[in-house]
Amino acid sequence: MNRTENDPKRKDLRPMVLVLFAVGILSVTALRTGWLANRCEEPAPAPQSLAWRTGPGTPGLYRVEAHSPSGEEPLPTAPTPARLAPLFFKPIPINQADEELLTTISGIGPVFARRIIAFRNQQGRINAIEELDSVEGVGPAKLKILKANLVVD
Repeated sequence: MNRTENDPKRKDLRPMVLVLFAVGILSVTALRTGWLANRCEEPAPAPQSLAWRTGPGTPGLYRVEAHSPSGEEPLPTAPTPARLAPLFFKPIPINQADEELLTTISGIGPVFARRIIAFRNQQGRINAIEELDSVEGVGPAKLKILKANLVVD
């Protein structure tokens, strides 16, 4: 008796083949890069963080070591640009934010973002988040959300 593809007794081996293939690729990659040997021999690396650099060279996002092993001074880092603040879970600078960036905050829609920008343009610069209390639609609850998600730059 021949088995057909619709035979309920026949097991589908495709998921197992995919898992074995992935394990094989990961193990070959680990051996080639020396990841397995490094994990057993070397101590844990120094903690690192990301910073936006504008100094000499190409400006951009770089990995920065917590301390310099050679004793040299690290390059100065600039504050994170306003557009990248939500990616790093940082508060958004209110004086640099545009409508699109303000709408990333929960509870702020496009209309409310336009009111904040109009208020900022009218005032010239916002010096404290509490100044937004005079914007139409800002009450104690909304001001609490704004204080948590915005910062004066």
